[in-house]
Amino acid sequence: MIILQLLLLLAQAVAQQTPAATPASLPVQMGFRVRPDTVLIAQPFDVLIKVLAPKGVRFEFPTGPDTAVQNGVRPIELHGEKIVSMLGDTAVALYRLVAWDVGTQPLRLPDVRVTLEGQQRTLPLSTASVFVKSVLPADTSLRVPKPARPLIVLPVINWLKWLALLALAIAIVVGWWIWRRYRNRPKPPIDPYVRAQQEFERIESSRLLETDPPEYVAAMTDVVREYLAARVPGVRRSNTSGELIRAMGTRDGVEAELPAILARADLIKFAQGDIGAEEARVAGVKLKAVVDHVEARLNPESEVAKRIAGAKERAAA
Repeated sequence: MIILQLLLLLAQAVAQQTPAATPASLPVQMGFRVRPDTVLIAQPFDVLIKVLAPKGVRFEFPTGPDTAVQNGVRPIELHGEKIVSMLGDTAVALYRLVAWDVGTQPLRLPDVRVTLEGQQRTLPLSTASVFVKSVLPADTSLRVPKPARPLIVLPVINWLKWLALLALAIAIVVGWWIWRRYRNRPKPPIDPYVRAQQEFERIESSRLLETDPPEYVAAMTDVVREYLAARVPGVRRSNTSGELIRAMGTRDGVEAELPAILARADLIKFAQGDIGAEEARVAGVKLKAVVDHVEARLNPESEVAKRIAGAKERAAA
């Protein structure tokens, strides 16, 4: 809409150009048109300026009218923004202005400047004016100008409150993240021998020996398998009983009884074998002794190694 209006005003300005004084060194023509030329207070009107100059000329149009206050009133004010376009070597500028005082009001537009190869020309717009009609009755001679509009006062925002809320939100998020990391932290590894003793105690406290001797032997055997897989190199939890014995190698003492115990446990687990409570108790004691013997052999500085060595010395004495 604005571009169409610009083109219409350009066509009218071409027909009613007011040529400016131009020296022979820099031939420039300028024309302007005020539409409408008679307005009321606060009624917007347009000023179209057209400058025709040779190729390569740089145009400098004023940003707007002089906004100095006269008698407490700002006579002419820019409404919106200026529009500048080029049509070939012709520059066109459109201003939408508003008048705030009655009578003939100069538009107070600064001069247009054109520059070409170091030569500069100023094209005056001092003759541009608009007539502002009064809305007072014809017999009224007194007129009180409208007071100057107050400056726009922007509200002051208390940023400290919002910064405090932001800091609180960040603290909550960081605290939640730390708590989550702490809750999901990896548990420290438990020594295989300590874990085996804990599992032995759990099985004993469940009274499986009295209620279900076969399940008691199977559970005790699983604890021994877990311990050997964690402590003895080459032994895996998935080894069969034969593979486990071969991986451990030939041992003496209580470890020599492990193959028979594992074979009995396999019969119970996989062939629905039965076992009495007393035999199950003896098997459990031997399995605990196997774990103690292996721990003492692999870790001579451990407490169980010292305990077994002390027991042997007392037996020899």
